[in-house]
Amino acid sequence: MKKLICSIPSELFEIFLIEFNGYGYEILNRDENETFFAIYAENKEIKTIKEALNEVFEDLGNGKIILEEDVPELNWEEVWKEGFEPIEIPPFILVPEWEVYKENKFIPIKLKIGMAFGTGKHATTQIALSLLSKYVNPKDKVLDAGCGSGVLAIAAAKLGADPVDAVDIHKEAIEECKTNAWENEVKVNCQLKDVEQINEKYDVIIANIQMEVFEKIFDKLAKLFDKYLIVSGIFKEKEKKQFMEMVERNDLIAVEEMSKPESEDKPEDLWYGFVLKHK
Repeated sequence: MKKLICSIPSELFEIFLIEFNGYGYEILNRDENETFFAIYAENKEIKTIKEALNEVFEDLGNGKIILEEDVPELNWEEVWKEGFEPIEIPPFILVPEWEVYKENKFIPIKLKIGMAFGTGKHATTQIALSLLSKYVNPKDKVLDAGCGSGVLAIAAAKLGADPVDAVDIHKEAIEECKTNAWENEVKVNCQLKDVEQINEKYDVIIANIQMEVFEKIFDKLAKLFDKYLIVSGIFKEKEKKQFMEMVERNDLIAVEEMSKPESEDKPEDLWYGFVLKHK
């Protein structure tokens, strides 16, 4: 197996993740200026993945592969198992598919670990989970816009929302959404669809996506909900200010705000989430 260590300006990293979808990554170091990350690939895939990386870097006008390393062959399924601990995000607990949660303290959400679109460890997912538990009620019609692994849609279904639709523009994400919904024995309508294709209204919409995507679809989302729009994925004060301008433009108000740091060693780098409603 190979490990490709790459660097890219931090302002382009979230856009890179959208363009280079379907692959897992590991952030090695990130500050305001530069993000260093690793992509892992089987030896037989390395040429194709390097070409794909360089194509995305060229499209973005920046970014590069700075080092290629050999990685010892391991049983990666066992590595995932050893490295994943249940994550408590009251009232939920995220557990790997191989574990059976026997307590009654939290609502368990099972995830197929090792897939490309997230395990719930990121601050933005945890913010969204914490917020939706307060604003999603039984029988609410809910949309998870940009569903990724489907964890937020599954959480809504576990709270009694029905129906629950989940959309994403990435085929791999929809497959993960379907797999995780099946693991959790809930009904989620996982659909390969762009938000622009949606015209029906929902009681609650959940959107945990990057600022660059909000810029394109926020005006549309603002027209599709009746009760609440729960958003996450806003990074630092600059994006927060820009986002609140969009909120005001659409005659919405924030009824709750929540933030979490990017990491324990960078408490000043905050991710933001909001619950919005119509004025």
